[in-house]
Amino acid sequence: MLLDGFAPDFVGLMERIYEEGIYEKPRVTRLLSQAIILSRMNRLLLSARNDEELFQGICDLLTRLDYIKFVWVGIVENGSFDVRPVASAGTGGGYLHKVRITWDESEFGKGPTGTAIKTGRPVLMSDISETSDSRYDPWRGEATRRGFASSIAVPISHKEETIGALNVYSSEKNAFGQMEIGFLVEVAQDIAIGLKSLRLEEELKRTVSQLREGLTKTVEVIALMSEIRDPYTSGHQQRVSKLASAIARKMGLDESQVEEIRIAGLLHDVGKISVPIEILSKPGRLTRHEFSLIKCHPETGQRILEGVRFPWPLAGVILQHHERLDGSGYPEGLKGEEISLEARILGVADVVEAISSHRPYRPALGLDRALEEIEERKGSLYDPDVVEACIAVFLDEGFKFD
Repeated sequence: MLLDGFAPDFVGLMERIYEEGIYEKPRVTRLLSQAIILSRMNRLLLSARNDEELFQGICDLLTRLDYIKFVWVGIVENGSFDVRPVASAGTGGGYLHKVRITWDESEFGKGPTGTAIKTGRPVLMSDISETSDSRYDPWRGEATRRGFASSIAVPISHKEETIGALNVYSSEKNAFGQMEIGFLVEVAQDIAIGLKSLRLEEELKRTVSQLREGLTKTVEVIALMSEIRDPYTSGHQQRVSKLASAIARKMGLDESQVEEIRIAGLLHDVGKISVPIEILSKPGRLTRHEFSLIKCHPETGQRILEGVRFPWPLAGVILQHHERLDGSGYPEGLKGEEISLEARILGVADVVEAISSHRPYRPALGLDRALEEIEERKGSLYDPDVVEACIAVFLDEGFKFD
């Protein structure tokens, strides 16, 4: 039976039963059971992480109702007329493996499921054993052998398009009255709402991924600009970024902070683009004037990055990465907690990489010397917690720059 124009209001039906004093215990019990299932479905809509989890969760919930023997969700296959079962629950006994269901004009598309998909309206079979309706012939034998006495197919629509059907079977004839049909229509609507939410979430994730990819390319270009001018520190920012990220994870920072520190590491010396190349590559000791020019690079980096929109305050981290706990750093002479944690982490990673690597004015001093430096000066120049995490990253986790 095609339920033409059927658009029941399940909540309204509950109110009518109350107002008219329809207190027959079986109906009230069933009504309350359905209300509980709807409540649990609402929680499922919020927690489901993908289509499969949503479909299976709804099937599992529906089979808790005493009049439902078997339930399955079928989705239209792209580019074909086949209906693909994506979830099922109950005592179906392999029913879905024995039957073929489509939504075309063949004999396999004229049953409840195919008709519901084509018309966008629920289709009811009050008595499956009734042989006068030949449209059910392809499935009648398998259905009756499994004790299915009645069934209903309810269309599932998404973006004004019917994409599948919710199919429910009962061991009772005439099991689906107005109350049950209204409930199942609402369930199908919930499935559509859940699908819409999942699609929006997927689109958001794709957008974020695209933005992150664009951001990464921007960062790489900016970092490359500074490293092209200073071949002696080529790769320095990448190595600092890698170590700073490892330290941040060791300290238990959340992934957003770790990503902020990773990006800051890739860009921390971008301000050196304003320093003459002769100073950057000078093999001997710098003069006081030359060093004063070097010391300007955090402020230059801040000015450069203030013009780029990042999801974190990177410019401030870049500005502070040469500050030290005792106030002896530059450019502002900040002390202790005045320096952001991100900048304190970046500062330690920067020092360790610089000491352990080759520089124009000296050969590499090695990792042991770098770790000695931060150990000796923790609490005075370097944050003790950051130092401990850095040492643990190397000694306990076997961190390597390359």
